[in-house]
Amino acid sequence: MVYRNHPDPLPSLALNAIRLVTPDVAIPAVFVPYDRDRLHAFLDRPSQDVFATRIDNNRMVVVPLVPNADLPGKVVPLRASEHLRLFSTLAREAVFRHIKGIKGDYRVIGRRPPTVEAQKQKNIIPASARLPDWLQKRRTLIFETRTLTPQGKSGYVVLTCVQRFRPVIDRNCYELVSDGVSLVGRYVSTWVSSVDPQLADHLQLAGQVTSSSNGRLTLTDHAEGPAEIDTVNAYLEPSFRNFRAVVEALKFDEAEQTLKIIQQEEGRLRAGPEQLRTAQQILGYFASKPIEIATGVQLQIGQPVQEGRALEFPFSESFEKASLSFDPSGAKSMRWQQGGLDKYGPYDSASFEKKRPRIAVICEARERGQMATTIADFLNGVPDAKSTGGLRPHETGLVGRYKLQKPQVDFFEATGDGVDDYATAARRALEAGAASDQAWDLAVVQVRRAWKERPPGNSPYWATKAIFLRRDVPVQALSTEMIAMGKFEYACALANVSLATYAKLGGTPWILQSRPSTDHELVFGLGSHTRKEGRRGAGERVVGITTVFSSQGHYLLDARTGAVGFDDYPEALKTMLIEAVQRVRKEEAWRESDAVRLVFHAFVQMRRETTDAVIKAVEALGLGQVSFAFLHVAEEHPFMLFDRAQETGRGAFGPKRGQAVELSDHEWLVSMIGREQITAQYQGIPTPVLLRLHERSTFRDMRTLSKQAADFGCHSWRTFGNSHTPITLQYADEIAKQLAGLELTNRWNSDDALVGRIMRKPWFL
Repeated sequence: MVYRNHPDPLPSLALNAIRLVTPDVAIPAVFVPYDRDRLHAFLDRPSQDVFATRIDNNRMVVVPLVPNADLPGKVVPLRASEHLRLFSTLAREAVFRHIKGIKGDYRVIGRRPPTVEAQKQKNIIPASARLPDWLQKRRTLIFETRTLTPQGKSGYVVLTCVQRFRPVIDRNCYELVSDGVSLVGRYVSTWVSSVDPQLADHLQLAGQVTSSSNGRLTLTDHAEGPAEIDTVNAYLEPSFRNFRAVVEALKFDEAEQTLKIIQQEEGRLRAGPEQLRTAQQILGYFASKPIEIATGVQLQIGQPVQEGRALEFPFSESFEKASLSFDPSGAKSMRWQQGGLDKYGPYDSASFEKKRPRIAVICEARERGQMATTIADFLNGVPDAKSTGGLRPHETGLVGRYKLQKPQVDFFEATGDGVDDYATAARRALEAGAASDQAWDLAVVQVRRAWKERPPGNSPYWATKAIFLRRDVPVQALSTEMIAMGKFEYACALANVSLATYAKLGGTPWILQSRPSTDHELVFGLGSHTRKEGRRGAGERVVGITTVFSSQGHYLLDARTGAVGFDDYPEALKTMLIEAVQRVRKEEAWRESDAVRLVFHAFVQMRRETTDAVIKAVEALGLGQVSFAFLHVAEEHPFMLFDRAQETGRGAFGPKRGQAVELSDHEWLVSMIGREQITAQYQGIPTPVLLRLHERSTFRDMRTLSKQAADFGCHSWRTFGNSHTPITLQYADEIAKQLAGLELTNRWNSDDALVGRIMRKPWFL
């Protein structure tokens, strides 16, 4: 199939990549049987005279790096054009060796892919932040090689460069305590030598601090390490959370302003034009250096990968935003969610049963008056809040926008902000509902963001949510911080809350408008939730989480496996999928002869054991015509996508939402968020997701699958904004987060909770 490009008037797309010219000189190589220990023996030779890599299940190849290398057999000349994967690997290793040989400019911290800390501009924090030199943000450069195969063209290898900024807290815990930094509850690390002698020393997690006394730290979650360490040998884990805590300890009331200064500087460096300039400048550096990928084979740098060059740029297409249906007939449609709701009402307005929902509000007694006002705004709207463009995000409220009647609302006050205070109020609400023989349709819980810092199990929100969910009552939180926002931001937040609320009540705000098809199609999001004690706890168990949607985005259900060991997950997944598909098949009256397409989205590359489990699950259902697509939705990958058509302003050089680039017949880049969604200069430009099709897929139309993933990215019922990932995975991820929070309270039973009717609604939004 041939597609047509839809370019801007002038060529404008670019990648953070430079082409590597395929060498004409043959690569000398020796083939030997694959053996893991032997492979590492070649790689760990002190002389570093060869490089070895596995090329298939049974063989590995050894390549000489110096003229008189000690080789294990006869040399075979290989044409790089016929072995692009090998060429790509050799080029990556050559870049690593070259960077390793540069004295003083880089600190090498990773090998696959080559990852370095720049030393020339070691700290990006400006002097105006007035922070000590031991507290830094450092620029990290990550290099990678990939093979692109443009449609109908010969493949070629590219070298990419991505920059990241990581926090550094280069001060031991003894000194941090003297600076007033609290360590209790935080994770600490110790310096250790790298297993790879070619890499710099690094910090290794030691455990979580439970107490500090007499220069000693007592640790929990320390795995096989010691339960106590000296403060002079311990360093606070350099996480963004800990970095912020140190800034707050040092700057007190000036902390927010200091963090804003750092944020603005990072934003300047993340700006599209600056990122593209930096990537091309760094990659161009390699063109001036003699680098060999093998003895006698020079690495030759070509042109940047961008439109307008002699180099053939990959096929690209800009997907239009999905058209949404606001009634079952399909006659009422629009691409703008709020506009469609305000013009037509929700998709199921005529059939929605809970027109007058019963709502229980749980709040602190001291917030009763403010919550009464907020609930009124939530239900009836904030008509005088509008943007400079005239947009009124919450003009008619939940009642007006979703065509409801005035709900019944009762308040249940908590005497304080403790877990028991909120739990008591929640139980009084449930007792009141039982006394009137009318169950609550929704519980609204007033919370504070500061509660996130409380120890596990001491959160009023999670305790209250657990109590209500076990009675099949969905919960919606309203924070005091949201209530204190400016009027327009407050109205936008309430608009998102009302959208999620309608969905939690069982409503369907809209669905994706799709072409009629004779095929049944289900789209699955495969996520997981790991249960373990702490971050290093032993005996962890995996809970598989699957969200199920129709091709039109109908949320059908979420299902999950029991808590099993990692090796037992495929079999548990098989059982769960059989139950889920059987339920949908029965409800939609599928026949055995019907054509069925099953699309699976996953955040990780699916193991063969997992794809086998899925295939066996469907075979057990007796369906005659089934096709599969296993799609890895990767947020971490080496590509950035730029569109030079927009040169200035917020999101400059950022791609449009829906911009897609075909890297090969099984890999596409798709921008789920576009430059139009950038709201602040410091955000830089959005990163696309990489969609990778598994080799066992039988449905292989990547354009259709990419367009579908993009459509599912603007179909969230949690927020009116676009999502960075398809809702198949966003919802699964949210379920995992919710389970993690719920399991921190003793009011939750993971074995029997969420097996009732609540799981058929998006309770987790």
